[in-house]
Amino acid sequence: MRALAYLAMIAVAACGGAPAGSGDDILLIDSRGAGSDGAGGGDGGVPIDGPSNGAPALRHCTGRAFTPTPAAGFATVGGTLVALGGAANHGGEDIVTPPGTPVSARARFTYGTTATALDQEPVAVWLDDCNGWHALGTHTTAAGQLDVPVDVTLAPGIYEARFEVLGDATVTVSYLWILPTGSHIAVTDIDGTLTTSDTELFVQILLNSYVPTAYPSAAELTTAHAAKRHVVAYITGRPTFLAIASRQWLADLGFAPGPLHLTTTTAESLPTNTGVGDYKKAWLASLTAKGYVLDLAYGNATTDIYAYEGAGIADGKQWIIGTNAGMNGTNAVMDSWAARVAEVQAMPVVVQPFMP
Repeated sequence: MRALAYLAMIAVAACGGAPAGSGDDILLIDSRGAGSDGAGGGDGGVPIDGPSNGAPALRHCTGRAFTPTPAAGFATVGGTLVALGGAANHGGEDIVTPPGTPVSARARFTYGTTATALDQEPVAVWLDDCNGWHALGTHTTAAGQLDVPVDVTLAPGIYEARFEVLGDATVTVSYLWILPTGSHIAVTDIDGTLTTSDTELFVQILLNSYVPTAYPSAAELTTAHAAKRHVVAYITGRPTFLAIASRQWLADLGFAPGPLHLTTTTAESLPTNTGVGDYKKAWLASLTAKGYVLDLAYGNATTDIYAYEGAGIADGKQWIIGTNAGMNGTNAVMDSWAARVAEVQAMPVVVQPFMP
């Protein structure tokens, strides 16, 4: 029923309800040029970890070929019935954490337009540790969710996790961003910020094949920050069941690689300060608590401003596009990101703790 709840949200906004928040997601493209999650393409030659003519300080354990095991059939009658309800729309959660801290690989498993959870079914989990696919074991979903501790020590780098539902061999992906404390991050929303409207999200829910329209120079904005060595973090009010479609969209349009954070409950996506606003604020505050530096942020909604202010990003370090541009002293942007791209290109390179 989760998808139907999201559709109800837009009806509220259209009738003069609370200002719509924003939603986002992202696919990481491997530095070797192979797209994960079935997406092709490279990273546009924009490294995030140091000069292109030098050895990267961050390990890139992503993009390795992965072959699922043959489908074994579902373990429960319930699993079989859920899968009959429609296509798989699983989604992995990207993790951002310093080296030496506990880390888990997390994902949610659902089917159909109602995003029905797959319960009590086995899922095999692997992690690319740069030596190959390291097995993290087979685990049973609980209300469609998995949280699997990683049992190897991870040096600073970007690591790909794969999750295979053994019943039908469907697969999803997530990324573990192991970043040293002091790493600098640029934050962006997606819907209404990188896309031209918050309503693009809901059209994509209804029509999975729909390709959201991007603002002019939106992708270039993120690659300009990556060229300055920022880690670009995408925080979204989109639900996890749109993870694969969202990663694919970002990859296809050439957005910079970066961790993606999605909602796991309908309440987190409600277009209010106590909904998507608090959800975004909490995740961003967790990054600063880990010692990361949130240099600046991009958004479009009042809930974005609320979340960014609450996470300690000054209004003058926020760029807001659309009808709320300039609110609370934020930097106003209208219709295109081209002017801001030029400003970013003129910025000095950010000194990251992982740069050689």
